[in-house]
Amino acid sequence: MRFKHLSVVLLTGVILFASGCGGSSKGGANPLYSDASTPSSEIDAKFLLEWWDALFAFVSSERLSPPDAARMYSYIAVGMYEAQIAGTPDYLTLEGQLADLKGLPRPEKGQVYDWQTCVTETMYLVQDGMLARYFPAGVSTLNKLYDKQIESRKAAGIPDEVLERSKAFGEELADAILEWSETDNYVNTRYMQYKSPAREGHPGYWTPTDFNQTPLEPFWGTHKTFFVKDGAQCDIDKAPAYNGIGDSTSELYIQAKKVWNVDKTLTEEQRTIAQYWADDPSETSTPPGHWMEILGNFVQSENMKLDRACELYALVTTSMNDACITVWHTKYRVNLVRPKTIIQENFDPQWEPYVETPPFAGYTSGHSGFSGAAATILTSRIGDNLAFIDSSNVEIGLLPRSFKSFNDAAQEAAYSRMYGGIHFDCDINDGLEQGKCVGNYYLENIKTTAGDKKSKGEAKKPE
Repeated sequence: MRFKHLSVVLLTGVILFASGCGGSSKGGANPLYSDASTPSSEIDAKFLLEWWDALFAFVSSERLSPPDAARMYSYIAVGMYEAQIAGTPDYLTLEGQLADLKGLPRPEKGQVYDWQTCVTETMYLVQDGMLARYFPAGVSTLNKLYDKQIESRKAAGIPDEVLERSKAFGEELADAILEWSETDNYVNTRYMQYKSPAREGHPGYWTPTDFNQTPLEPFWGTHKTFFVKDGAQCDIDKAPAYNGIGDSTSELYIQAKKVWNVDKTLTEEQRTIAQYWADDPSETSTPPGHWMEILGNFVQSENMKLDRACELYALVTTSMNDACITVWHTKYRVNLVRPKTIIQENFDPQWEPYVETPPFAGYTSGHSGFSGAAATILTSRIGDNLAFIDSSNVEIGLLPRSFKSFNDAAQEAAYSRMYGGIHFDCDINDGLEQGKCVGNYYLENIKTTAGDKKSKGEAKKPE
């Protein structure tokens, strides 16, 4: 990876290129706001889409898992939000709200900054640091994009002194975000050993469904969350029992039979839905990335400004990451069997699902958790019953799909996993509840604008 080390620039004067002078904090609710520079609320956010597209390609080429991708997206998004926060009069910092986010560097009062450059520098260096363990050829694409975006600011007439000052701030902020990322227990869990509970005497326990499967991220549920208290805060405990082969009266047996029957009569539309939301790590940006691509379409179509787009990316990514942690907490606590195991034991020993079963327990569904959280945030911040077309998977040969609302899309994403043959009703519905629990806690308690009602309440666990 290539790191940009910036020299210290001694400034002998201040060149003002925007409205306002003197750097006083005027107007709006944000105490960090300084009017010496062009406000981020006046800057087009479309340049962000180039960054996210490049990162999505990286995630795909490196086969990052959904939890890993969700974590990386979150730190990058928080970094970019804080990189421009002093340029927006109306939005408020996440420092002091997200867990242990404190002591962030801030722009100098009275100095001029180019907020687009601040965001570019921060995004570039945060992703660089978080992906330093990878050495793909594709990293040159990110380096070239960085150079292109910095050159575009020069071409736009931003003075060299302002560019260097903005880059220096971005580098300092990126260092702080990377240092913060090291406190979430991710590194520790790279070295922890896990042994799956024995299924003998516990027929409802998960067992690998394919040869040589290793449980994926068994300790992810212990990671530090961004905003909910911990992985247990939105835990759920409604998984039905399974008492073994021939237990035709148990709820899980009945749900398994439903999955089997759906597969036997799978329509072309259901196959398409299963493929569309599969979001395989090897060829897509993963499930959390899919929702970010949906958000990106609105950034584009609504001509969002930098401050609003950054807020949406920060809230959507961190809520999805927290939903992922709570879902993984439940997965490895409950350790519920997958449909493939019950169907092969009771109905058809040769049966295979339409979508390959992932290497971890089914209850609750990760797709459902990601989707429930993202749809809850987007519905609140962009609108309910807002029809849209999603073209996220056109690049892999799948036609765009139309949805009546974000919740409509979340429901389809969740049930795509039944059409794929890898989740029961309970996995799907309870996972959606968990994701919504996380999303609603964010909306009820986090404060990104003065109008937000911060109740400091506890997230209501799914019942």
